[in-house]
Amino acid sequence: MQKAIMISTLRITSIFIAWMSLMVISGPLAMDQSDLDTLLTTKHCPKCDLSGADLSGTNLIGVNISGANLENTIFIRTNLWRADLTGANLTEADLTGANLRDADLSKANLTRAILIGANLKYAAASETLLREAALNRANLLQADLRNADLSDADLSGAYLAHANLEDSRVTRISLNNTNLNGANLQHLDLTDLDLTSADLRNAKIRGAMFCRTKTAWGQDDTSCRE
Repeated sequence: MQKAIMISTLRITSIFIAWMSLMVISGPLAMDQSDLDTLLTTKHCPKCDLSGADLSGTNLIGVNISGANLENTIFIRTNLWRADLTGANLTEADLTGANLRDADLSKANLTRAILIGANLKYAAASETLLREAALNRANLLQADLRNADLSDADLSGAYLAHANLEDSRVTRISLNNTNLNGANLQHLDLTDLDLTSADLRNAKIRGAMFCRTKTAWGQDDTSCRE
Protein backbone atom coordinates (compact mmCIF):
# COMPACT_ATOMS: atom_id res chain seq x y z
CA MET A 1 0.00 0.00 0.00
CA GLN A 2 2.74 2.40 0.99
CA LYS A 3 4.62 1.67 -2.25
CA ALA A 4 1.47 2.37 -4.29
CA ILE A 5 0.99 5.70 -2.53
CA MET A 6 4.61 6.67 -3.25
CA ILE A 7 4.22 5.80 -6.96
CA SER A 8 1.00 7.79 -7.13
CA THR A 9 2.68 10.75 -5.45
CA LEU A 10 5.58 10.60 -7.91
CA ARG A 11 3.20 10.55 -10.86
CA ILE A 12 1.30 13.58 -9.55
CA THR A 13 4.59 15.41 -8.98
CA SER A 14 5.76 14.61 -12.52
CA ILE A 15 2.50 15.86 -13.99
CA PHE A 16 2.72 19.07 -11.93
CA ILE A 17 6.32 19.72 -13.05
CA ALA A 18 5.37 19.11 -16.69
CA TRP A 19 2.41 21.48 -16.35
CA MET A 20 4.58 24.18 -14.78
CA SER A 21 7.14 23.80 -17.59
CA LEU A 22 4.39 24.25 -20.14
CA MET A 23 3.19 27.37 -18.35
CA VAL A 24 6.71 28.83 -18.45
CA ILE A 25 7.06 28.12 -22.16
CA SER A 26 3.64 29.37 -23.19
CA GLY A 27 3.04 31.98 -20.51
CA PRO A 28 2.51 35.71 -21.00
CA LEU A 29 6.24 36.40 -21.32
CA ALA A 30 6.88 33.70 -23.91
CA MET A 31 8.10 35.44 -27.04
CA ASP A 32 6.82 34.06 -30.32
CA GLN A 33 9.91 33.40 -32.46
CA SER A 34 7.92 33.66 -35.69
CA ASP A 35 6.69 37.08 -34.59
CA LEU A 36 10.28 38.17 -33.93
CA ASP A 37 11.36 36.96 -37.36
CA THR A 38 8.48 38.85 -38.95
CA LEU A 39 9.40 42.01 -37.08
CA LEU A 40 13.05 41.92 -38.07
CA THR A 41 12.25 41.06 -41.68
CA THR A 42 9.34 43.40 -42.40
CA LYS A 43 9.23 45.89 -39.47
CA HIS A 44 5.48 45.31 -39.52
CA CYS A 45 4.12 43.15 -36.74
CA PRO A 46 1.03 44.64 -35.07
CA LYS A 47 -0.34 42.61 -32.14
CA CYS A 48 2.76 40.42 -32.11
CA ASP A 49 4.03 38.73 -28.96
CA LEU A 50 7.58 39.97 -28.39
CA SER A 51 7.47 39.87 -24.61
CA GLY A 52 10.90 39.48 -23.04
CA ALA A 53 12.80 39.81 -26.33
CA ASP A 54 16.15 41.63 -26.37
CA LEU A 55 16.10 44.18 -29.20
CA SER A 56 18.88 46.36 -27.85
CA GLY A 57 20.53 48.54 -30.47
CA THR A 58 18.25 47.32 -33.24
CA ASN A 59 17.29 49.66 -36.09
CA LEU A 60 13.48 49.71 -36.01
CA ILE A 61 12.81 53.04 -37.73
CA GLY A 62 9.16 53.32 -38.72
CA VAL A 63 8.26 49.93 -37.26
CA ASN A 64 4.58 49.09 -36.71
CA ILE A 65 4.11 47.10 -33.50
CA SER A 66 0.82 48.65 -32.48
CA GLY A 67 -1.14 46.58 -29.99
CA ALA A 68 1.84 44.25 -29.51
CA ASN A 69 2.77 42.52 -26.27
CA LEU A 70 6.14 44.05 -25.39
CA GLU A 71 6.10 43.38 -21.67
CA ASN A 72 9.65 43.20 -20.25
CA THR A 73 11.08 43.65 -23.76
CA ILE A 74 14.52 45.26 -23.88
CA PHE A 75 14.96 48.22 -26.23
CA ILE A 76 18.18 49.70 -24.82
CA ARG A 77 19.47 52.31 -27.33
CA THR A 78 17.08 50.93 -29.97
CA ASN A 79 16.16 53.25 -32.84
CA LEU A 80 12.35 53.52 -32.78
CA TRP A 81 12.09 56.80 -34.68
CA ARG A 82 8.54 57.25 -35.98
CA ALA A 83 7.53 53.85 -34.58
CA ASP A 84 3.83 53.01 -34.23
CA LEU A 85 3.39 51.71 -30.69
CA THR A 86 -0.24 52.70 -30.24
CA GLY A 87 -2.00 50.52 -27.70
CA ALA A 88 1.08 48.37 -27.13
CA ASN A 89 1.79 46.71 -23.79
CA LEU A 90 5.22 47.98 -22.71
CA THR A 91 4.84 47.18 -19.02
CA GLU A 92 8.30 47.11 -17.40
CA ALA A 93 10.00 47.39 -20.79
CA ASP A 94 13.55 48.78 -20.77
CA LEU A 95 13.87 51.70 -23.21
CA THR A 96 16.98 53.23 -21.70
CA GLY A 97 18.54 55.62 -24.22
CA ALA A 98 16.08 54.56 -26.94
CA ASN A 99 15.25 56.91 -29.81
CA LEU A 100 11.47 57.41 -29.76
CA ARG A 101 11.45 60.70 -31.60
CA ASP A 102 8.11 61.23 -33.40
CA ALA A 103 6.92 57.83 -32.14
CA ASP A 104 3.23 57.23 -31.51
CA LEU A 105 2.68 55.83 -28.01
CA SER A 106 -0.95 56.85 -27.72
CA LYS A 107 -2.93 54.63 -25.33
CA ALA A 108 0.11 52.41 -24.77
CA ASN A 109 0.84 50.88 -21.36
CA LEU A 110 4.29 51.89 -20.09
CA THR A 111 3.67 51.16 -16.43
CA ARG A 112 7.04 50.85 -14.63
CA ALA A 113 8.86 51.17 -17.96
CA ILE A 114 12.44 52.45 -17.93
CA LEU A 115 12.93 55.44 -20.24
CA ILE A 116 16.03 56.94 -18.67
CA GLY A 117 17.76 59.25 -21.14
CA ALA A 118 15.32 58.30 -23.91
CA ASN A 119 14.64 60.66 -26.81
CA LEU A 120 10.89 61.34 -26.91
CA LYS A 121 10.97 64.61 -28.86
CA TYR A 122 7.60 65.31 -30.47
CA ALA A 123 6.30 61.89 -29.36
CA ALA A 124 2.53 61.34 -29.25
CA ALA A 125 1.60 59.88 -25.87
CA SER A 126 -1.95 61.01 -25.21
CA GLU A 127 -3.96 58.77 -22.87
CA THR A 128 -0.79 56.75 -22.26
CA LEU A 129 -0.15 54.91 -18.98
CA LEU A 130 3.22 55.95 -17.56
CA ARG A 131 2.60 55.04 -13.93
CA GLU A 132 5.84 54.56 -11.96
CA ALA A 133 7.84 55.02 -15.18
CA ALA A 134 11.47 56.13 -14.93
CA LEU A 135 11.82 59.15 -17.23
CA ASN A 136 14.93 60.60 -15.66
CA ARG A 137 16.79 62.87 -18.08
CA ALA A 138 14.42 61.93 -20.91
CA ASN A 139 13.96 64.48 -23.71
CA LEU A 140 10.23 65.18 -24.10
CA LEU A 141 10.45 68.41 -26.08
CA GLN A 142 6.97 69.25 -27.40
CA ALA A 143 5.72 65.76 -26.54
CA ASP A 144 1.94 65.31 -26.45
CA LEU A 145 1.07 63.91 -23.02
CA ARG A 146 -2.54 65.03 -22.81
CA ASN A 147 -4.65 62.86 -20.49
CA ALA A 148 -1.65 60.65 -19.76
CA ASP A 149 -1.33 58.94 -16.36
CA LEU A 150 2.08 59.85 -14.92
CA SER A 151 1.28 58.92 -11.32
CA ASP A 152 4.44 58.12 -9.30
CA ALA A 153 6.65 58.62 -12.36
CA ASP A 154 10.16 60.01 -11.97
CA LEU A 155 10.78 62.97 -14.28
CA SER A 156 13.90 64.21 -12.50
CA GLY A 157 16.13 66.09 -14.90
CA ALA A 158 13.73 65.52 -17.80
CA TYR A 159 13.30 68.12 -20.54
CA LEU A 160 9.63 68.91 -21.13
CA ALA A 161 9.91 72.33 -22.72
CA HIS A 162 6.67 73.15 -24.56
CA ALA A 163 5.29 69.67 -23.83
CA ASN A 164 1.51 69.36 -23.56
CA LEU A 165 0.46 67.79 -20.25
CA GLU A 166 -3.06 69.23 -20.15
CA ASP A 167 -5.46 67.13 -18.07
CA SER A 168 -2.76 64.58 -17.24
CA ARG A 169 -2.57 62.82 -13.89
CA VAL A 170 0.62 63.78 -12.05
CA THR A 171 0.02 62.46 -8.53
CA ARG A 172 3.24 62.00 -6.55
CA ILE A 173 5.53 62.53 -9.54
CA SER A 174 9.12 63.66 -9.03
CA LEU A 175 10.05 66.91 -10.78
CA ASN A 176 13.52 67.59 -9.43
CA ASN A 177 15.36 69.89 -11.85
CA THR A 178 12.73 69.22 -14.52
CA ASN A 179 12.51 71.71 -17.38
CA LEU A 180 8.87 72.72 -17.93
CA ASN A 181 9.62 75.95 -19.76
CA GLY A 182 6.59 76.81 -21.87
CA ALA A 183 4.85 73.53 -21.02
CA ASN A 184 1.06 73.29 -20.96
CA LEU A 185 0.11 72.40 -17.37
CA GLN A 186 -3.49 73.50 -17.60
CA HIS A 187 -5.97 71.71 -15.34
CA LEU A 188 -3.29 69.64 -13.58
CA ASP A 189 -3.72 68.75 -9.92
CA LEU A 190 -0.37 69.79 -8.46
CA THR A 191 -1.36 69.07 -4.86
CA ASP A 192 1.57 68.10 -2.61
CA LEU A 193 4.10 68.27 -5.44
CA ASP A 194 7.56 69.77 -5.03
CA LEU A 195 8.21 72.22 -7.87
CA THR A 196 10.99 74.06 -6.07
CA SER A 197 13.70 73.17 -8.57
CA ALA A 198 11.49 72.85 -11.66
CA ASP A 199 11.79 75.44 -14.44
CA LEU A 200 8.26 76.86 -14.85
CA ARG A 201 9.10 79.86 -17.01
CA ASN A 202 6.33 80.64 -19.49
CA ALA A 203 4.42 77.51 -18.38
CA LYS A 204 0.65 77.62 -18.92
CA ILE A 205 -0.99 76.97 -15.55
CA ARG A 206 -4.58 78.16 -16.07
CA GLY A 207 -6.94 75.97 -14.09
CA ALA A 208 -4.10 74.08 -12.36
CA MET A 209 -4.64 73.24 -8.68
CA PHE A 210 -2.03 74.40 -6.17
CA CYS A 211 -2.46 73.00 -2.66
CA ARG A 212 0.46 72.39 -0.33
CA THR A 213 2.52 72.76 -3.51
CA LYS A 214 6.15 73.69 -2.93
CA THR A 215 7.34 76.28 -5.41
CA ALA A 216 10.23 78.69 -5.87
CA TRP A 217 7.94 81.43 -4.47
CA GLY A 218 7.05 79.41 -1.39
CA GLN A 219 4.24 77.01 -0.54
CA ASP A 220 1.19 77.68 -2.71
CA ASP A 221 -2.17 76.84 -1.13
CA THR A 222 -4.29 78.76 -3.61
CA SER A 223 -6.59 75.85 -4.41
CA CYS A 224 -6.80 74.28 -0.95
CA ARG A 225 -10.28 73.84 0.42
CA GLU A 226 -10.77 74.95 3.99
